[in-house]
Amino acid sequence: MSLQSLPRPIIGPRSQKLALRIVSAIMGLLTTILGAVYGLSEYQLRRTYDVDLVALRADARAGRAEEGKRLSHMFGCAGCHQNAGNMLFEAPHVIRLVAPNLTRIVPEYTDAEFLRLIRTGVRRDGTGVMVMPSATFANMSDDDAASLLAYYRSVKPLPDAEPEGTQIHFIGRVVLALGKVPFAAKTAQPNLAPVHRPVATPEDEGAYIVKTVCSHCHNLTESHDDGWGMVTPPLAMMGQAYSNEDFHTLLRTGKAMGNREVGLMSDVARQDLSKMTDSEINAIHAYLNSVEMPE
Repeated sequence: MSLQSLPRPIIGPRSQKLALRIVSAIMGLLTTILGAVYGLSEYQLRRTYDVDLVALRADARAGRAEEGKRLSHMFGCAGCHQNAGNMLFEAPHVIRLVAPNLTRIVPEYTDAEFLRLIRTGVRRDGTGVMVMPSATFANMSDDDAASLLAYYRSVKPLPDAEPEGTQIHFIGRVVLALGKVPFAAKTAQPNLAPVHRPVATPEDEGAYIVKTVCSHCHNLTESHDDGWGMVTPPLAMMGQAYSNEDFHTLLRTGKAMGNREVGLMSDVARQDLSKMTDSEINAIHAYLNSVEMPE
């Protein structure tokens, strides 16, 4: 018997109805999942945070624009945002994360709104920002914040370098919906930053700089894993392994001991940390060498 002579299966009305019901159920389930992902991700993006505005203290020094320009590098603002916005990260079909144009945004903020933004990660409309290291900026003194404000308000607003801005695709929305994207506002701390930078001893100033700058990427006495594949060594252990001269070389040129390149650290040192003064680098080194490492 040939294959052509075999009887063909007949799909009857009952089977057709069952198939349609299965397809309809699958489509309904997919629609529900898509709706849930979109709804939960939108909730994360549009969620507002009830964080009080706190004004600059009255006895903070008037901000200095030139000092603010230097601090914009030291604190990493220029590194992430560049001159007029910058693409931080792009994963095709997942997310395109853009740091916005500060020359255009900061002049729209009051002093208190700017302080809340950098220290708690809450925008002027109450929504939260992604990724920004507000946990470290929470320690920034009013003097330094005032100088940053003075600088960005002195710069002529520039056209956005990345006009399309942040784009989040479906897989990125799934990650958002699951609460896996860090929003600084979720862990916002009370506004307890000092009015003036602590400078009573080099160790005091060094501790301040470590809290506000180095802690973006490093823990003090243990390794730090950012959850995105970057693991950095304990800062105190690293500082204690370097002579003061070698530590200056690292932060000025990005060259580690043995004239080595050390990835992102080398780039950040050359572009931004090199703007630190000699006394600031000395202070960091003095502080790190005062820290007792756990056994």
